[in-house]
Amino acid sequence: MGSGSRIDHQHHLVATTAGTTITAPDEDIDVLGGLEQQQLIGEVLRLGTRVSENTATDEETAEFYQLRQRLQDEFGRPGSEDHPDGPIAQLWGTDPAVSVPGQRGLPTDWSSADDRAVQRAAAQQVLDEVAAEHQAATALQEQAREQWPENEAVSYTDDFDAFQRDYEAARERAERGEQVVPYMTENATGGLGAREGGRGFGVEIEFDIQPGVDRRQAIQNIGRELRDAGLSRTARQHGYHSQLEAGYTDEPNAWRLEQDCTVAGELVSPILYDEPQSWQNLATACEIIERNGGRASFGTGGHVHVGMHDYDHDVANHTRLMQTYAAHEDVLYRLAQNPASEGNQHRGTRWCRPNPVPSQGYTAISQIESYHGMAVNLSGARRGGESAHGEFRLWDGSLNPSVIQTQVKLSLGMAAAAVRDDTTVPGTRMQLGSHREQRRQAGVGQRRRLSGDDWRTTTANFRQMVDSLFQRPEDKAQATALFQQTRWQRH
Repeated sequence: MGSGSRIDHQHHLVATTAGTTITAPDEDIDVLGGLEQQQLIGEVLRLGTRVSENTATDEETAEFYQLRQRLQDEFGRPGSEDHPDGPIAQLWGTDPAVSVPGQRGLPTDWSSADDRAVQRAAAQQVLDEVAAEHQAATALQEQAREQWPENEAVSYTDDFDAFQRDYEAARERAERGEQVVPYMTENATGGLGAREGGRGFGVEIEFDIQPGVDRRQAIQNIGRELRDAGLSRTARQHGYHSQLEAGYTDEPNAWRLEQDCTVAGELVSPILYDEPQSWQNLATACEIIERNGGRASFGTGGHVHVGMHDYDHDVANHTRLMQTYAAHEDVLYRLAQNPASEGNQHRGTRWCRPNPVPSQGYTAISQIESYHGMAVNLSGARRGGESAHGEFRLWDGSLNPSVIQTQVKLSLGMAAAAVRDDTTVPGTRMQLGSHREQRRQAGVGQRRRLSGDDWRTTTANFRQMVDSLFQRPEDKAQATALFQQTRWQRH
């Protein structure tokens, strides 16, 4: 998500750490030498360019990180006995816990003094830009910590009765046939998605067409009404991932109706911020799709993209995010279920597999197994910079804007918590299916309503997660309403 500046010169693999100044080499360099090494550098540069421009396939991305690791293994990290002060050390960076991804390529031609001078200047410019990115990200992280209040207005962890009141209120709305999950249009995220000081976000809404409705005509009607409502610039259905190819913008008329081989269509939003127009447009889009025969069938998914411009190339930020996901995986898949789905079932994990997360965390961003098809896809965050973003793919499809808004806020909350907390505390993984399995082992039927200590215990993970993501009572109550409408899922 988001737009970032494109650098039209040679890129270098570099890293920055607080208080560290990195300088491009000033003297003539014989980089690695030998045909095999030069070919390896050239391939890293080629693949790194594709990764940085977001045109690499999953296979090319994986190959890039493997080859980059080979460069590291064969020629050493900075400070190693083999190359304590060599050019690779200078280009690679100084902190093994901080990893700069593939857009910082390696030079391929050092044939003349003039070429070397140009390359040194280009390298220094990239190094300066990386340092500026790092300083800006560090400032944003510190700002986020300062803005988080020391004392919460309400704590579900400490005050179980507060959670219970919100849960019962949601159940009573359901019994009265009212909208169960509240929908907010003014300051809906408490700053998490604010244009200034927050994160941009975007949604992808997959949908099918109701049985008995002419599919082709329905798509035409949806496209035309999206255009007439000022949400889309054209009335036609574009090809798969055409929004990605065209480039993202925050223009309100940049919603794009796309094709998807697994469903009838997918509506891709522009970059959104927590502003009334964004939420009004989301509600209008859902209404147009549903009124013209669209539906969130069992196979549809809802994907939320979240800006991660402040993650920098710091593996600790990515580790905290993924460990937060792992600690609450079962809760998240419950909240990901479309409340309107038949049998209260999540669509399954074929297109959103649970991410493997080691309890000890990561030592390099390249170790994170995260790509398209997993619950949390961080392939767009590895490159860093203003366009860095993550994709939360575990959410089911829905045409209820209140459900989508809550999913957006949970995604924003997880992304923000990872940089706000400055310590990584490995926790026990709450795997998908854990709560159902605990009930089965205790001989408690899935349909039986729990009470007392059993209810307090089974809601503890949800309550702790909500306290870690949100500070406002209304945000916690909204998430609780979605919790009330969903059920624990099978593995």
